Amino acid sequence: MASTSGRRDRTRDDPSLSEILYVLQRRRLLIVGVVLLLAGIALLFGYFREPVYTAEAKVSVRPPEKLEGEEATLAFLEEVRGAVVTQKMLGEVRRRAGWEASPRAFSERLIPRTVGKADGGPGLLIRFRGDEPGQAALAANAYAELFVEGVENLGGGVPVAGAVVEQKALPGDYSPRPLIYAAIAAGAGLLIGGAAALILEGRASGWRGVRDAELTLRVPVLGAIPDYSSKKTGG
Repeated sequence: MASTSGRRDRTRDDPSLSEILYVLQRRRLLIVGVVLLLAGIALLFGYFREPVYTAEAKVSVRPPEKLEGEEATLAFLEEVRGAVVTQKMLGEVRRRAGWEASPRAFSERLIPRTVGKADGGPGLLIRFRGDEPGQAALAANAYAELFVEGVENLGGGVPVAGAVVEQKALPGDYSPRPLIYAAIAAGAGLLIGGAAALILEGRASGWRGVRDAELTLRVPVLGAIPDYSSKKTGG
């Protein structure tokens, strides 16, 4: 079909929805490729960067006397945790869990939280995010057991309290984070791929078919004359 790039450029200043959809459909391989590329990168990043299993253990702490209000309970729990959790205790937790990476990486995956009101009473909720379900459970249980041992050995200025492992951690549940990353990346890839397709189409010169001409001129095309000007004919 003959090239009419000047007319085409003028009519594409304000493309219609049907023209945009036509361009996206024609360049669907480009868009799908961008979506798959970004989603794959995000999925791999999520699996290798973020731990995907979380195990949870619960320690119930009994204060020596009844405490009034949740704030007083949380303050008591924080005081007990500050006295029990030491670098030596954390080192023993890592040893029992078979942790071989750095202490900092371990601390980043360990999430202990005091809870004033929960099933079974106030205490400590221990979560650990690991690359493997068994590793996550080992770490959470080791922390809970050593915390209970530390509470039993408390003395001095810290009120003596009873503690028990109320809930042992089981092999961790799978975290959907990598899939969430992939879904977000796929959405971004759809936008980027669509924008790239429209930009490439806007820079193209000439029409490649009757449908392209109809959408650009916005009038029906009754016929088309092939353009043989660039083809060499025999002498």
